[in-house]
Amino acid sequence: MAAAAVAVCQLTIASCKDASRRHDPAVGATVVGQLPEREASAIPTLIRRIMAQAHIPGAAVAIVRNGKVEWMSTYGSANTEYNVKVVPETPFQIASATKIYTAVLLLRMVEQHKLSLDDPVTKYIPNAPPEWRKITIRNLATHTSGLGPSPVDASVITAAQALPFIFKGKPIAAPGERAAYSSPDFTPLQYVLEKVGGKSFEQLLHDEVLVPAGMRCTTFDYAVEFGPQRIAYDIPGRAEYYRWSDTVNQRRWFLYTQYAYAAGGVYSCVRDMATLIAALDAGTLLSPASMALIETPARLNSGTSASFSVGLTSNTYRGKHWVGHSGGPAFSDVMYFPGEHLGIIVFTNQQRLYPQIASLIADQMIPAPSNYTVGVRDDFPALTSTLRTLLGGIAKGTVNGSLLVDADRESTVADLDEVGPVWVGLLGPVTRMVLVSDAVAPDGGRTRRYRVMFGEHGQGVDATFNKNGKISGFQPNGD
Repeated sequence: MAAAAVAVCQLTIASCKDASRRHDPAVGATVVGQLPEREASAIPTLIRRIMAQAHIPGAAVAIVRNGKVEWMSTYGSANTEYNVKVVPETPFQIASATKIYTAVLLLRMVEQHKLSLDDPVTKYIPNAPPEWRKITIRNLATHTSGLGPSPVDASVITAAQALPFIFKGKPIAAPGERAAYSSPDFTPLQYVLEKVGGKSFEQLLHDEVLVPAGMRCTTFDYAVEFGPQRIAYDIPGRAEYYRWSDTVNQRRWFLYTQYAYAAGGVYSCVRDMATLIAALDAGTLLSPASMALIETPARLNSGTSASFSVGLTSNTYRGKHWVGHSGGPAFSDVMYFPGEHLGIIVFTNQQRLYPQIASLIADQMIPAPSNYTVGVRDDFPALTSTLRTLLGGIAKGTVNGSLLVDADRESTVADLDEVGPVWVGLLGPVTRMVLVSDAVAPDGGRTRRYRVMFGEHGQGVDATFNKNGKISGFQPNGD
């Protein structure tokens, strides 16, 4: 590793002391700040319940409101082997939530006129394939490039080394035609940032985001594979991450490749993410024009909205627009509601978990709209009953495969049985199925959107049924 990279590792890990910190055994290991009375009771109770049910060793939670970090609490162990407790400065692997930091870095460089979102990628990568000529920086940052998956050799370390492999991938759509999260957009974006900034991505992030925002616990481990060994730099106090398997938590360690650090791989503490969200909400880190790019979903060629803004997921919850990102699949979960000036941040070290704790916390803070449980008329109640039965099986990890179409049934059942108990199972029993929309599918079946109510919590679900009433497609969609 270069000396500059080591310096970033050393420079970004520092202790952050806070005189308002106190230990509260009834809440968690450490609490900073104060919530209103009802929230102060409900939110810690919710978190403790989920941690027990989902076998989460450690967690850190923060609430940002009106440009200030209002509350932080930490729970359990960062490392169960050595019984290291989670504190607000514990670095967690936040995986794809790294994109929040990348978005801020990109927009700060745009504000400095070092590049433009409408610049063609080929301005900075002139040897790219001809079909890249219409791809812009904006397309990369909003997952609308149309680039297809492209395997990268395991020996590759830098973004520059990864580009020739990405060049070999065949586009799956025209730029701006659709959003595809699986595309390799953030590796060429990382290359462009490094080329324009004249520094490594990690150093740029440190200089342009971490230092200006006052973030002191964020870094990378620079892990590489060396034959049968994995080599990485120490990150003092970091949370190990785990996966519940049968009756025990097993320690896991993914390799986050350096050529994709802009997409995921940062270690960050809840204090740093809360500090960043507070700075964004207060308008001290980005201009109003840049914040609009973060808060507003990208427009596709058809004129419809994509599910991403610049670097962030864009959606609604309880009728309120939010942006943010999860990562892990559940090491991190960040929701920021611009209109409410509210940020909710949850970090955990449990891999076998669906990223929904932030939305469950939002239930305690954002009232449901008056029409939340009002839907359209259901002319095919048998389809709704089939979906409800499927959800019951998902919650218990006992999915009835006969409810699904034959194609990929075995793998679909296995996937749902794996994630179901720590997704649907954590929400409690289904209390109501609200049909939000219903349309005829191309094969004569139905394409339906539901708001599934688990008590007061709503979970959006898209389901497609074939003409025989079996489920051919199924995925959550927010609320």
